[in-house]
Amino acid sequence: MTKPPQILIVEDEILIAMDLEDMVAEMGGTAIASAHNIKTAMAESIEADAAILDVDVAGQLVFPVADILAARGIPFLFNTGHSAEDVLRARYESAPICRKPTLPRQLKLTLQKLLASRNDRTGTGDAALA
Repeated sequence: MTKPPQILIVEDEILIAMDLEDMVAEMGGTAIASAHNIKTAMAESIEADAAILDVDVAGQLVFPVADILAARGIPFLFNTGHSAEDVLRARYESAPICRKPTLPRQLKLTLQKLLASRNDRTGTGDAALA
């Protein structure tokens, strides 16, 4: 039996985090954590299959979390209203950027693609979303 994908959500806006958790659950995944600060996100990133990252989390940039995820080969996307898209693309060229306010369909499709690309790289059929 395939386990549901474990998705780390790093978002400091509680209502947005709750919406993301609901979206992940509707897709058949599990939100392993909704980290509302960078310190918690860094601790929770270990078990994730993928992550949804806001760029500005409680006044801190999410880059340390993104760096850990990238080093571990865990795909992530940015879901952000941050205006420095060129900085994100230069530092994390393979990470998709969803601009807030993000349509749920766009976010779902992007997350599905992230997990599919991870499965292709690892050669596993685990961690797919509906």
